[in-house]
Amino acid sequence: MKKMIKIILGLLLTTNLYYCERAMDKKYPVYLINNAGHSIGCYFSLGGDYGVLYPDTLLPTTNKYIVSEIKSGSRYIYDSGIEWVEIYSKLPKDTMSVFIFHTDTLKKYSWEEVRTGYKILKRYDLSLEDLKKSNYTIVYP
Repeated sequence: MKKMIKIILGLLLTTNLYYCERAMDKKYPVYLINNAGHSIGCYFSLGGDYGVLYPDTLLPTTNKYIVSEIKSGSRYIYDSGIEWVEIYSKLPKDTMSVFIFHTDTLKKYSWEEVRTGYKILKRYDLSLEDLKKSNYTIVYP
């Protein structure tokens, strides 16, 4: 009887560990498709280490989280390990800003010049519903 209990507990523990590990592997992507004739960069404004949050539309003080080269005709995948509904529940408004830059601008100017001159190509202000409707895909331009 004790042996049977140990086997059952072992199976339950192994099964739970397997599902916990699989849950941690889950990704929640947002796709950014670059249909421009040039490379672009992007910045997802999510707060915390990532910088400011909507309705503040200033660029962050550091370019640490800027993706600087998404080639023309390619797709960038922004993977989150957290479901987007949970991310949005922590934002002050139901809006996330995504900034698009010309790669040449990022190469030519210092980050401070890009930031203070607001040298962006486009800013998307997206609600969770906007993301869902677009199937978690942003197409530029």
